[in-house]
Amino acid sequence: MKDEAFIRGAIPMTKSEVRAVSVSRLELKPENILYDVGAGTGSVSVEAALLIPRGRVYAFEQKEEGCSLIQANAQRHGVKNITVVQGKAPDTWEGLPAPDCIFIGGSGGKMTEVLERAFALNPSVRVVVNVIALESLHQIMEYCRAKEVEPEVSCIQVSRACVRGRYHMMEGQNPVYVISFGGLQKEVKKEEEENVAEKRQIPRILIASPASGSGKTVITAGLLSLLKKRGIACASFKCGPDYIDPMFHRQVLGIPCCNLDRFFLDREQVRNLFLEKTKEAELAVTEGAMGYYDGIGGTTFQASAWEIADITETPVILVVDGKGSSLSVVAQIHGFLTFRPDSRIEGVILNRTSPEMVKRLKPQLEALGISCIGAVPVCEEAKLESRHLGLTIPQEQEALRERLEALGDRLEEWLDISEILRIAKGAQALVDAAKEKKAPGTVQEIQAKPLRRMGVALDEAFCFYYEENLEFLQEHGWELVFFSPLRDQHLPPALDGILLGGGYPEVYAGQLSANVSLRTEIAQAAASGVKILAECGGFLYLHQKLEGMDQKFYPMTGVLEGEGFRRERMTRFGYISLEDRENGTVTGTSGSIRGHEFHYWDSTNTGRAMYARKPASQRGWDCMIRTETILAGFPHLYYRSAPEWILQFLNREDDR
Repeated sequence: MKDEAFIRGAIPMTKSEVRAVSVSRLELKPENILYDVGAGTGSVSVEAALLIPRGRVYAFEQKEEGCSLIQANAQRHGVKNITVVQGKAPDTWEGLPAPDCIFIGGSGGKMTEVLERAFALNPSVRVVVNVIALESLHQIMEYCRAKEVEPEVSCIQVSRACVRGRYHMMEGQNPVYVISFGGLQKEVKKEEEENVAEKRQIPRILIASPASGSGKTVITAGLLSLLKKRGIACASFKCGPDYIDPMFHRQVLGIPCCNLDRFFLDREQVRNLFLEKTKEAELAVTEGAMGYYDGIGGTTFQASAWEIADITETPVILVVDGKGSSLSVVAQIHGFLTFRPDSRIEGVILNRTSPEMVKRLKPQLEALGISCIGAVPVCEEAKLESRHLGLTIPQEQEALRERLEALGDRLEEWLDISEILRIAKGAQALVDAAKEKKAPGTVQEIQAKPLRRMGVALDEAFCFYYEENLEFLQEHGWELVFFSPLRDQHLPPALDGILLGGGYPEVYAGQLSANVSLRTEIAQAAASGVKILAECGGFLYLHQKLEGMDQKFYPMTGVLEGEGFRRERMTRFGYISLEDRENGTVTGTSGSIRGHEFHYWDSTNTGRAMYARKPASQRGWDCMIRTETILAGFPHLYYRSAPEWILQFLNREDDR
């Protein structure tokens, strides 16, 4: 590219001759991550970014003027895969993906530190350095000698013609040395890696928002309905511990959905779960949770939608509620783009905003370097009823599917669907190094056991389940048999276990109580030693009495002593690590299993078998009732966070 193609300021720019040699020496591949240190005007960043359409360039520049020039040059050439980071490298590298290549145009006196950090992040990083001063050349050569690396060095004489009246005078400049090394691996090692890992292209997007209530759930559901109508096989995911939103995807839209949660699983397990669930999908759509950057404790990124996007390397579309504002929306989005060096935000949808307003704002929005996908105005199709636990469950909304299908049709009119698909298809290929591994959280060696039958309560009163928990049970020899405590008069025959999930038993307390035969059979099953797992609503169903929405107390199964009653507001909300107690003392085995609590009802008998500890907090409380055959309490447990622990309960006394 010619120098004239770039906007120039007082910041020095890498000249075209040097730039051409330097970029070629980087040996860039389409999906590479490149660090441009001392990026200046961004001429190398822009030229390199055009060569790595599925990759990303991180341009590090200390001067504010330089950062502005990089942004301006990226916009001038329509480049969207450049992230500008103001500050001195390598101090500004925290939290960024490891580089495949690094170009150093200026190190601010930290050359050795920059190189050491780069090789620590990736021992096979490819390095290209431009130096003018002989002292810097000597420093690089000494570094390479100490590392037993043979660099390739080119000396380029750069000159320019300067107009002096009627004459063109040649002006000489200092020679520029282009030094390149690293990035070379033995062919044998490459072959070994290729045998273990392979890359898989998974078109994907993550729908996020600045805060809860911005409309991401409705827009995600409408978009999934639209994509299904187009014949695109989708897999969907939900960030965090939510079990309500995935029901819309599975039960209303018929699209498989599971949770991606960084509190329940580590980064590798989250990534492997994503890879496992997208094997048959043509497109993956992930719905965020809360605000995009909101993580554990309110001050961390852990378990945030941003972290899930980072782990799965997914481009993000931000849904912003634009009602009651105009140009301020642009400022808000700018803040989200710059808050993290790698926001991954590539597009924006304005919710509750008129199409006319989005036309006016589009130039300002796209000047930020993202796509303006469109606006969703206030409309009847996008309204969903709510209740004290969030969105109303799908079974209770007769016309929900039709409404979402109608919303999908409207989204075709309002949004640039082709741009959404372009963003999704531009996602980097993921390395599938766990191709032959078992699903995350499974136990590698499991003793063969005969098939056992688990009765699973499933109806309007009991419907909150992690899909991964049900799969976990099936993977470990349990046949799932579903029944309705509201309608079925009898339990399924020959059960070895009963699973009572969360839900809305308080709403249906009278109807549950009236089904005397089933209540009696559950009590008899518990007395006979059938394993019972009960969470939140299911836990309340095991009580002697339960207060209904009408403030009356109704008889329940009576398996556990105590009464369930309503509190004025939500209590014991959020992530928890459950620790075992022995003889009334916490054993110190922190995080025996992880879970989540979310309930307005309480109990006179919450149990003391375990201690629930809040992450990033000093708070905690006693919980859970546990016997040889009963494990019950308010926490919703995530089995894959501690598979051996839950299997120990399920398999204990199995051969009785």
